[in-house]
Parts: sequence; structure tokens; C-alpha cells
Amino acid sequence: MVSPRRRSPRPPALGAHLKPHHKLWLNWDGAFLMGPRYLRFLEAVDRTGTIRAAGREVGWSYRTCLNRIRAMERVLGSKVLATSRGGSSRGGARLTPAARRLVKVFERWRREALRLSDVAFRKILRR
Repeated sequence: MVSPRRRSPRPPALGAHLKPHHKLWLNWDGAFLMGPRYLRFLEAVDRTGTIRAAGREVGWSYRTCLNRIRAMERVLGSKVLATSRGGSSRGGARLTPAARRLVKVFERWRREALRLSDVAFRKILRR
């Protein structure tokens, strides 16, 4: 007796399981300048007003924060943060106008790149 043909299980819909992910960063004259973690750190400095609190928010030690700031400043050739000493009562940090512009450009570019990528990905899945 011939057994009835079994249909192989239907493959899962790709769109329900696949999602593109991206790692975007900016270079300045070919040198790494900043990526998403740097962006989160600079936004945290802007929000909290201190390097230490911003570092805590992003999971970086104070030394790592200082090293990343110095690296960015070395690549840019200008200051990223304007700081004042004085501890918890008087000290603080704020973004320089150049850093504020970088944050704005990076965030806008990142948002648009992700939007366009999602549109292209959905279009390709429909084919």
C-alpha cells in the first residue's frame, strides 16, 4: 500500500522572523570619530551635566569616559566638552557647539538610515 504524500512543513514567513540590524559610525578624515555608544554618552552628558553621571548611564568608567572624550577631541582637533571643576556643587560639563552639532547630525543621519533601510528591506521581502 502506498502511503499518502506528506507535505513538508511550510517554511516560516521571513518577514515575521528577520529584522536588519546596523552598526553606524562616523569617521573624520578616515579616523573613527563616534558611534552609537558615543552618541548615547554625549546625550547623557547633555542631560545630566556631568561626565561621571553620563558614564554611569552608559556603563563606562570615568577613565573610559575621559579616554573617549580625548580621542574624539584628538580626531576633531577641537573640544567636545566645556568643563568646570568643582565637584558636585559647582563642577559640570556641557557640550560645545561643535559637539552639539555632531550629536544632531549623527542622530538625524542614523534615524534616516534606519528608516530607509527598513523600507528597502520590506520591499525586498515582498519580491
